[in-house]
Amino acid sequence: MTAHAPDIDKRLTRRDTLRRAGVGAATLLGTGVLAGCGSSSSSGTSSGGTGTTSSASKTKVTDQLGWIKTSQFAGYFAAMNNGYYTDEGLDYDLVAGGPNIIASTIVAGGKAMVGDDDNNTVLQAIAKGAPLMIYGSLYQRSPYSVFSLPARPIRTLADFAGKKVALSPATRPLLEPLLKRAGVDPSSVKFVPSGTSPTQLATHQVDGYFGFSTNEGVALKQQGVDFITTSTWSLGLRSYGNVLIAKKETVEQQRDLLVKQLTGTIRGWEYAIANPAEMGKLTVDKYGPPGSNLKSETGQAEAQVPLIKNAAGIMRITEEGMQGVIDAMIASKSLARPLKASDVMTTEILDLAYGGKTSLAL
Repeated sequence: MTAHAPDIDKRLTRRDTLRRAGVGAATLLGTGVLAGCGSSSSSGTSSGGTGTTSSASKTKVTDQLGWIKTSQFAGYFAAMNNGYYTDEGLDYDLVAGGPNIIASTIVAGGKAMVGDDDNNTVLQAIAKGAPLMIYGSLYQRSPYSVFSLPARPIRTLADFAGKKVALSPATRPLLEPLLKRAGVDPSSVKFVPSGTSPTQLATHQVDGYFGFSTNEGVALKQQGVDFITTSTWSLGLRSYGNVLIAKKETVEQQRDLLVKQLTGTIRGWEYAIANPAEMGKLTVDKYGPPGSNLKSETGQAEAQVPLIKNAAGIMRITEEGMQGVIDAMIASKSLARPLKASDVMTTEILDLAYGGKTSLAL
């Protein structure tokens, strides 16, 4: 079947998306993160909603996302739009990411106070010495997948041989050890940088494209593209998805501030998963980059709800669950050294934010 994706083709290039969203390299390198010194205002900070605190009296928090501003991050948008961060006295700066931006590197380097990144990528960084700590997770199971076309399917690691695959710089070091373990020479795979939409796959430029089943997968389906989804979980990359990270010293020295940040974030996400259609419209109208598609954003907001819900409280993580992720990475030889879950994560911030509850919904 020949795939045609006219609406996907009209989406912005990564450069245009980040430029129009105000997220160039200079912006990232110049981001201030002096928590406790929130005398400056910034674009994308908490506004509207119930909060009335002036920006001069709020504490600045810079949050580096791992991807562009789609409804994948709807809970943050809800927290900003409804004033939940303002209620906590925060001046919130939500910075967009992209294919070549690794949030864990930016947070570890002190260019953002907190961030959102792939679980496996964060653990690899910690194993190499990055002073990071995980304190929550958006998804209880990562929706990260590789999409392929029926004519050249990728269902197993062996299927990667001889294929042209689009992926981010953070994904390749996770995939290559798995390929070697499966007897596939990584040099037999042609790796190319991924764009911010799955156009490369829809137009047959590549045989495989890595993305979220709740994001790019939804976009491909809505465009009528016939494709195959293979989760990275099934390939051996088992993980939580979109873990929340901060430097260890931030967790130790600014615990109360992180509790406020997480409280506002939990409230935002509880609102978002209860109102996915509203979140799709909010993303397109206010927070997403120019060219955002209402149908795709709404579909994504709806598709991710089951992955976020948790009876114990959204964003909850456990040492047992994280150790399982670590053990899978050790087995696949994806870590530079063994890690213990107790050394890389904390539940203290979540415990303090929830205060013995399982929900903060009012």
